[in-house]
Amino acid sequence: MTDSPYSEPVIFELFPRLRDRIPWTPIGSFPTPVQECESLAGAIGADRVFIKRDDLSNAQYGGNKVRKLEFLIAHAQKMNFKKLITLGGIGSNHLLATTIHGAAHGMDTIGCVVPQPVDAHVKKNLLLYAHFGTELHLCPSAAAIPARMLEVIAASTVKGAPPYFVPGGGSSAVGVLGYINAAFELKRQIEQGALPEPDVIFVANGSSGTSSGLAAGCRAAGLKSQVMAVRVAEWYMANKFTQAQLATFAVARLRAADPAFPFHVFMPQDMTLRSEFFGGEYGRHTEQGNEAVDMLREHAGLKLEGVYTGKAAAAMIADARAGKLHGKTALYWHTFSSVDFSDIVNNQDYHELPEEFHKFFEQPEDM
Repeated sequence: MTDSPYSEPVIFELFPRLRDRIPWTPIGSFPTPVQECESLAGAIGADRVFIKRDDLSNAQYGGNKVRKLEFLIAHAQKMNFKKLITLGGIGSNHLLATTIHGAAHGMDTIGCVVPQPVDAHVKKNLLLYAHFGTELHLCPSAAAIPARMLEVIAASTVKGAPPYFVPGGGSSAVGVLGYINAAFELKRQIEQGALPEPDVIFVANGSSGTSSGLAAGCRAAGLKSQVMAVRVAEWYMANKFTQAQLATFAVARLRAADPAFPFHVFMPQDMTLRSEFFGGEYGRHTEQGNEAVDMLREHAGLKLEGVYTGKAAAAMIADARAGKLHGKTALYWHTFSSVDFSDIVNNQDYHELPEEFHKFFEQPEDM
């Protein structure tokens, strides 16, 4: 069944008081399609596998950050900020998405970033930062980010442009609203016959915002689907306590705006978080993840990567092979943008980056 595009979040339709009380700006093209993949299901021994195509959420740059940025950028604009500041690894998709979509709304982006294992994808994103004009600041480690970020914020504020802080991955009580809404979008697609209600939803978990929003949204929408969050980052970013906190704070924000929105206090035990596919270090590829990348390219025609989406798909493949998906419907939520930037990357000189970033192009890849 063909999805009809919507002009506002589904939660605004269902809970009208949210319209005037929750800032939102359109960035994405929603609903994103759902496709069944019989070839993949047959290859891994699953009954039915569906894919939620958030890679198609925006023609300029898609992926899961689009949903979060619709609420984050609107919130920043309401508070009269003209600049954004965020953090991540040197190959952060979140930083790239914030840069691109922030610029489309007249906002420059500052990124405080830390080293991670260098592969072709990391180099590609660094070149794209140079092309799209990200203001980059390299920190030696995650522990050094807060002090460096305060310095950068102070310097920008002195110049008359205080930046709006966007947490890593866009995961805050504001950003999570995007994936609470996504769960209601999924329910509508189920009602329209695009897919049966999934028994389990596999999704990558870095900063915990996407999985938290889906868990909170599924509960509020009355879906029984288990959100299987697959950890791809260190414990201080990806853990059940963070998931529960984000989900509760986001739902509280909606309840405060519209008392009709269902409220629930989430506890860590309400969340499912898988750690066996992590690989021990953010950005480190794994054999299972690389196999998943190859399998979904072959059987679904999708482009995954080894840091996030490959690991989420690896969990689904492992569960199917272990017989855990027998008689069940699985949904893999694809969060990596499918936009091809080859022309830009092939013509971008890394020397246009700050000098401290040149070493990432002049050393062997870590993969």
